[in-house]
Amino acid sequence: MKAGKIALVGWMMVAVGLSTTLAQTTETKPHRWTVYGGIGPNYYFNNLETASQHVTEVNYSFVTRIMWEPEHFLSLGFETGYNRLYSLSGDGPVIGKSSIVNVAVPLQVVVSMKFFDDFYANFNLGQAILLNRVTTQNNGDFHATVLSLGDFAATIGYRKDISPRFRLGTELKAYYSSKLNDKNLSLLFMAGYRLW
Repeated sequence: MKAGKIALVGWMMVAVGLSTTLAQTTETKPHRWTVYGGIGPNYYFNNLETASQHVTEVNYSFVTRIMWEPEHFLSLGFETGYNRLYSLSGDGPVIGKSSIVNVAVPLQVVVSMKFFDDFYANFNLGQAILLNRVTTQNNGDFHATVLSLGDFAATIGYRKDISPRFRLGTELKAYYSSKLNDKNLSLLFMAGYRLW
C-alpha cells in the first residue's frame, strides 16, 4: 500500500514536470519559417538605344519570399515574383500602334543578414525567366520567353513585429538582369507571416 502511494506520487511528479517542460517549450519555441509578400513601384535605368524616349521607366514589382530564420544574424530562403522592367509604346507607319512589355520572373536564392534590431540586408543570386510581350496593331503579337542565367539583387530593409506572427516593413531593392544588362530599383512594402 505504501509502495503504491509512493509510485503514485512519483508518477504525479513526473507528469507535472513533463507538462511544465512542454508548456515552456511551446511558449518559447521560435517560429523559424516566415513567408513574405510585397508590392511597390520600381524605376528602370533606361539603357535602350532605339526608342528610348518612349520607355515608361516607372513600373511595379511583386515579391514572394520564404525564409528560414534561425536565432542568428544570417538566414536563408527562396524568392520569386513579378518584376516589370519596362514598358514601351509607340506609333509607326507600318506597324501602327505598338507596345512592348519586358518582365523578369526571378527564381533566386536569398541570403539575409540582420543588423541592429529591425534592419537587414538581402543578397539574391539565381536565374530569371524573361518575358517579352510585343503587341502591334497591324502585324499581330510577338511573344518571347528566355532564361537569364545570372541575375542578382541587393536589398536594404526595415521590418517591425506587430504581433508574435505578423511583421510589416519596407525594402529598397536593386535588381540586375545579366541577359540584356537591365537594371531597376524598387521600393517594396512588405508583410510577413511566421509559419512554424
